[in-house]
Amino acid sequence: MRRKVNVSELAIGMYVAELDKPWESSSFLFQGFEIESDEDLAKLRGECQFVFIDETQSRPASRKPVLRRSAAPAVSTTIISRPSSPEPTAFKQDIKQVVQTQQLARTNINRVLDEARLGKTLDTQETKGAVTQMVSAITANPNSMLWLTNLRLKHERTASHCLNSAILCIAFGRHIGLSEDDLNILGQGAMLHDIGKVRIPPAVLDKAGALSEAEVQLVRKHPLDGEAVLKLTRQLPSKVLEIVRHHHERFDGKGYPDGLAGEQIPIGSRIVGMVDTYDSLTSETPYHAALTPADALAVLRNEGAEQFGKDLVQEFIRCLGIYPIGSLVQCNNSALAVVVSSTPASRLKPVIMVVRDERGKETRPRMLLSLSTMDPSLMARWGLKGNVDPKGHNIDLASIIAEETGT
Repeated sequence: MRRKVNVSELAIGMYVAELDKPWESSSFLFQGFEIESDEDLAKLRGECQFVFIDETQSRPASRKPVLRRSAAPAVSTTIISRPSSPEPTAFKQDIKQVVQTQQLARTNINRVLDEARLGKTLDTQETKGAVTQMVSAITANPNSMLWLTNLRLKHERTASHCLNSAILCIAFGRHIGLSEDDLNILGQGAMLHDIGKVRIPPAVLDKAGALSEAEVQLVRKHPLDGEAVLKLTRQLPSKVLEIVRHHHERFDGKGYPDGLAGEQIPIGSRIVGMVDTYDSLTSETPYHAALTPADALAVLRNEGAEQFGKDLVQEFIRCLGIYPIGSLVQCNNSALAVVVSSTPASRLKPVIMVVRDERGKETRPRMLLSLSTMDPSLMARWGLKGNVDPKGHNIDLASIIAEETGT
């Protein structure tokens, strides 16, 4: 049953089913959500005058919220504790610790891709080791590893995409409570999911215009080609091969190669398929411009339910947050900053790196601010207005991240 409630009367635990405006004109990334924090209350009161509450989905304020998760099988119910948002002084130390892990994984996936292009017998043992290191790094420093996904090398597009997909999948798997074994399976599948693309001519992969029917069929073979080449190694668990084969299956049954639908699609394949789509949307390619992380999440919010399942998409949006790590935001004083860290408890008040001050001048050295621990008197200046597009401000985020990480 729904009832109309003035925003001044809202409380934690209430389930917001409808706003007093279209969802598309609000900053909320998904339709329907439980109020879980004071930040949620503040945001609703700042944007709306009233909302409609679904009493059947609301919970008493005394009962703790339950993590919403996909109903898919093989997901652990144990939620791994998340570290609090790091202070600015700790962030650069965290970055130093994870850069080496990321670079080793990049070297490994480049080697595997090169071996596959040359038709050599693949050795994926190092891939397992690289993924294990990434799982450990993301468990210790999830924000730092996610920040590095914005460091894309144009001459290594497939390698960067595979690496970023693995990092995002492991971070999301950790968010929904997967076991360490499942995280390793998921990470290996994500690292290797596009290995079949080495059999696609570069002229087709890099084609700016529409593909011919023959070219479309060639591209659609890459999951099967990837599975075939990885089977020959006899080194990978069947669930990894399963992810590679099925990462382009879709919840509505319109995917390929087998036309699986709904819960027929293994949970790992659905996660990798969703993350594959997100990372592709945020990447610059010859055939489309990169979207901002916030815009890519909006696409998933509007279109992803049919492709990956509503529950999975909504949980992914919660994982990355309203201000995804690596996104450019504008402060109340018009300064521009990059989001470098956030947690579910402080998703409206992340740690930010100021790249341009309120006068539009580049900052050197770049200042790190923790909005969640900032004195309230300063929040009038440094609170966030919202996400902005770096291209509209002529800001190259990849260069900034490369400079800050020394890569």
